[in-house]
Amino acid sequence: MLRFGPLRWLSGLLLDHWGTKATAAVLALLFFVVTRDDVSREFTIPLRVIDDPDRLLLSDLPETVTVELHGSWARINRLSSSDLGVATLDLEEAEPGPLEIDPATIVMPQGVLFRNIVYDRVDLRFDDIDERNFPIKPEVEVDVHADYEHVSTLVDPRMIALRGGKRVLQEISSVHTEPIERTGLTDTIEVKKRLLLPRAGVEFAETNGDERPEVTVRVVVRPKLGERRIETALPVDAERLTGIPASYSVSVRGPLPDLRQLDELPPRDVIVAEARMGDGADEGLRSPASVIYVDFSLTAALPAEVRGRLSLDPVSKRFVVRPIPQ
Repeated sequence: MLRFGPLRWLSGLLLDHWGTKATAAVLALLFFVVTRDDVSREFTIPLRVIDDPDRLLLSDLPETVTVELHGSWARINRLSSSDLGVATLDLEEAEPGPLEIDPATIVMPQGVLFRNIVYDRVDLRFDDIDERNFPIKPEVEVDVHADYEHVSTLVDPRMIALRGGKRVLQEISSVHTEPIERTGLTDTIEVKKRLLLPRAGVEFAETNGDERPEVTVRVVVRPKLGERRIETALPVDAERLTGIPASYSVSVRGPLPDLRQLDELPPRDVIVAEARMGDGADEGLRSPASVIYVDFSLTAALPAEVRGRLSLDPVSKRFVVRPIPQ
C-alpha cells in the first residue's frame, strides 16, 4: 500500500476538483495575455494626394508611408494596415520645401499610440498653372497619284487651349493630330481626327479628364497641269493659196488626267479646225491679198466636262493669203 501512496497523491493533485483548477488555468493565461508588455509595430499605408488647382507639382512623391504604433501586444497584433486608412497630403496647403505629412490625417485606432511616421524625403517644387492657345498641326502622311499634287492641309479649329505649368507650356510649340495615312490619293479628303497631348503634365483646357478633342482635317489635292502640242491639219486648199501652211501646231493645256484622255485618241481627231473669211474678202479671193481665220476646238468625242477643263492656244489663227497664179 505504501508503494502506491505517491501515485495516489499525484492523481489526486491532478484530478480532484479538476473544474476549479481548469478555470484557474484559463484565468491565469488571460491575465498573462492582457498584462503582457506593450510593443511597437510598423504598418505601411498608401499616400493619397489632393491636387492644387492653381499649382503643378514638379516633384515625385512616395506612393506609401510607414506608420509606427505603440500599444499592448494583444491590441497591436489585432490591427492591419487597412485599419489605418490612408495618409493624406493636400497640395493646396503644402509649402515648397521638405515634404511634411500630417499624422492627424491618418485614422488612429483606439487603444494604441502614434509613435512615428517614415517616408521618402523629397523637396516639394511647384509651378504655377497657366492656360495658352497653341496652333494645331495635322500629322499627314499621304501619297498622291503621279498625276496629282498635295496642295495644302487645312484644320478646323486652327487653335486649341492647353492647361499646365508655365514652364511646361513654354516647351510646347504646337499640338498634333492622330496620323492621317492615304496612298494613291486623287481627290480632296476631309476626316475627323483626335488631338494628341504634346507631353505629360498638360491637359486640354476645355475637356474633362482624358477626353481628347476632335478636329476636322481637310487634305486638299488637285490634278497637276500639263500640256500637249498637237499638229492639226488646216482646212484650206494650200495648193491654191500661198501664206498658209498645210498644218498648224496647237497647244492643249489642262489637268493631266484629262490630257491622258487625249492620248487615247488619234492626234488627227483631237482638234477640229474650221476656216472663215476675214472682213472685206469674198469667197472667190478676187482681191490680191485676203485674210483667213482658222478657229480651233476640241473634238466632241471628249466628254463635255473634260472639254470644259482644257484650253487651246491659240483658239483662232489669222492668215494672210494670196491666190497662186494659174
